[in-house]
Amino acid sequence: MKKYLLTVFLLTIAIPTLGQHTGRIFVDRNQNGLFDAGEKALKNIGVSDGLNVVKSDKDGRFTLPGHPGERFIFITTPSGYLTKNRHYQPILPSTQSYDFGLMPYNAGIAKDKSHRFLQITDTEIFNTTQNERWVADLRAYANNEKAAFIIHTGDICYEKGLKEHIRLMNTDNMGVPVFYCIGNHDLVKGKYGEEVFEKYYGPVYYSFDVAGVHYIVTPMPGGDHQPGYTRDEVVRWLKNDLAQVKKGTPVYIFNHDILTTGDRFIYQGKTESIDLDAHNLKAWIYGHWHINFKQKQGKVWTVCTSSTDKGGIDHSKGSYRVIKVDRKGDFTSELRYCYLNRHLCISTPTQQTASTTLTVNAYSSISPIRRVTYTCKEGNQILWKDKALIPQTDWTWTTQLPLANKHVGKKLTLEVTSLQENGEKTTETRTFTYIPEKPTTNLGSDWNNLLGNSSHSGGVSSANLDPTLTLRWVTNVGANLYMTSPLIHQGKIYVASVDEDAKGQAHVYALDAQTGKTVWKHPVRASVKNSIAIAAGKVFAQDILGHLYALNTETGTVEWEAQLPINTPPGLIDGLTATDQIVYAGTGKALSAFDAASGKLLWRNDAWNQREGTTTTLSANADVVIGSVQWSALYANDARNGKLLWQRNDNGLRNRGASAAIHDNLLYLTSEKAFFILDAKTGRTIVRKDLGYSVDVTSTPLLTDHEIIFGSAQRGLVALDNQTLEERWNCPVNNALIYTAPYTRPVSGTIETSPLLAGDLVWVGASDGCIYGIDKRQGQIKWKHATGVPVFGSLAASGNVLVATDFGGNVYLFHTCSMNRKPLAKNNKKQ
Repeated sequence: MKKYLLTVFLLTIAIPTLGQHTGRIFVDRNQNGLFDAGEKALKNIGVSDGLNVVKSDKDGRFTLPGHPGERFIFITTPSGYLTKNRHYQPILPSTQSYDFGLMPYNAGIAKDKSHRFLQITDTEIFNTTQNERWVADLRAYANNEKAAFIIHTGDICYEKGLKEHIRLMNTDNMGVPVFYCIGNHDLVKGKYGEEVFEKYYGPVYYSFDVAGVHYIVTPMPGGDHQPGYTRDEVVRWLKNDLAQVKKGTPVYIFNHDILTTGDRFIYQGKTESIDLDAHNLKAWIYGHWHINFKQKQGKVWTVCTSSTDKGGIDHSKGSYRVIKVDRKGDFTSELRYCYLNRHLCISTPTQQTASTTLTVNAYSSISPIRRVTYTCKEGNQILWKDKALIPQTDWTWTTQLPLANKHVGKKLTLEVTSLQENGEKTTETRTFTYIPEKPTTNLGSDWNNLLGNSSHSGGVSSANLDPTLTLRWVTNVGANLYMTSPLIHQGKIYVASVDEDAKGQAHVYALDAQTGKTVWKHPVRASVKNSIAIAAGKVFAQDILGHLYALNTETGTVEWEAQLPINTPPGLIDGLTATDQIVYAGTGKALSAFDAASGKLLWRNDAWNQREGTTTTLSANADVVIGSVQWSALYANDARNGKLLWQRNDNGLRNRGASAAIHDNLLYLTSEKAFFILDAKTGRTIVRKDLGYSVDVTSTPLLTDHEIIFGSAQRGLVALDNQTLEERWNCPVNNALIYTAPYTRPVSGTIETSPLLAGDLVWVGASDGCIYGIDKRQGQIKWKHATGVPVFGSLAASGNVLVATDFGGNVYLFHTCSMNRKPLAKNNKKQ
């Protein structure tokens, strides 16, 4: 793609005497900034002084009257053109004519006028160094996939970040136009809050056109320092800008935060307002919350994306969003992840396998995977050549290998190749032996909650697991699986999926435990991001929009539903839990107890509020229900009537993602950089152990006979001595494939899952895409299965079975070959 020069330099902004401003807009063929003979004048181009908006005449000329608060002259960059230097000029007494030389630029626009753009947000580079790889990935993807532009929806962060980000990412060095919004942390100390932003990025509100779509950048209403603009001023400009737009034109608005949580999009000032619904508003695209969240509000889609370079506040995956706009102005979206180039892993078959499923997890940050094929050999003999796999999700490709009796016991070699859209290829090989004899899968007690019971104290399992664990089957459900721990109940496995691009992929699934085949799946309205539970013959799930579902475990039919009064954003991220008779769901003032059989509301919390999204799963016993709010507090409600018993936000208890494990009347939990034991009834601190590293992950502590074991944000799995609280061992894992723990970046060995003990090994999944069996005494890895895609859901164990899921949508059932072991311990917390 031809590269056009965009010079980035600092502006000295002066406020001139009020008066008319004139200029010309033209095609600057020789790129000298002057309107030369033979160059084309551009008519009907919108141009503004920050209040008034006019269009250029047939000679490309315009006249603006000016106004008291003016600081810039800026244009609505038309589709098919690129501004030579930038879309704005500061108003200076010395400027006689505000001329804008444009260059033809049709990159990223298809013949049918469809196009795509990339949204990034909340990069907050003020406190990071040597972490620029995400920018290179973004640049490569934008160029490979011919993005029309990149939009940054704010929180560059503070004066240091504002100075540096424009050098890190601009139209010149990214190869595509780059636009910026102002965020709350971009309003910094100065004559007025946006002074520094304007110095480097220009006006805080403006518009541009691409392929028949009108895009508008609007400012954050307030922030760390008082802005110089008011909402009324923005409304007046919006009215004037949209008055110049042809009726029926699709409109997209960018802002750092959401305008409303309701179904009407009225931009309201103190005295003036504008009804954006009357202007064909298609989408309001924002950041601020560090979450991935998309929903329809009335006629308008609202789209929030997490931080590109790090984990989100609610453990949302660090990502950027690709938004594809069709010729009618409607759109679809896709989350993309940085730091992964030419990543390829053969997950199954394993070295010795009874399964005929070939599962490949492949990803590239810089270019989508177009095709995955395999060739299979026996020695030098080619059995099957260049056979295509079927895409299941954005990570996973599968097929059934045509293995037969003649292949039994043979050593076979797979060569798998992924082809990216940019033409790059990656190849991996795997040697395996086909052994179709299948030892009996024996299920023991049901696993009805995260870690087996409602108090999450069941992590010491009676399951017979050891390093002979082998794969029985793998099934892909066709959608991503996030932090929903699989359940095991009366011969079935239950999981639930996320749908962060609102494509109808959210479901609850029941799989046959012997075969992995889908028994039923039930669609839900939005993502189920966290724990599900089973009680009274029903599987319970809550989606991000606050719908609580009670589904018959045998048929998947709805037994009852409830709408929880949650706030969106951030939506309902928490996990629910259930005892034999009661299901506890929701968060904040939507925290509720329901009779599991009938759906009758037993009580609802009225003492504490929802805030930022939290990945904790509610913990409950007969006395207390423990809930949590990220950046707020830990709460205990009476399990019988919902009354608040206590709350704690001091001494490092304000930030956490993990659920508490309730053992008798003690809570075991991690928060920020410390481990705690609290009195469950009073909240009194019994023990606080400073760790010196982040444990803001979703990993609930496992209490064994000698150890307390939990995951961490950067150091893998950690075991403390349960008497002295000194570290017994630390088992590092590899770098996370996707960053989820808040503010984690490369390099971080993250474990978001809760460990369980079965046999002599601790079993846990990690963000590096591996499932581990780790010796509980020494912390050494004794068993490992590489999936090649992050494992965010905690494992489940029963009988001789271990069940795991990965983010690619794969459900794995492993079982032991040695059947004569005696169980180490019994699960005595049956609830």
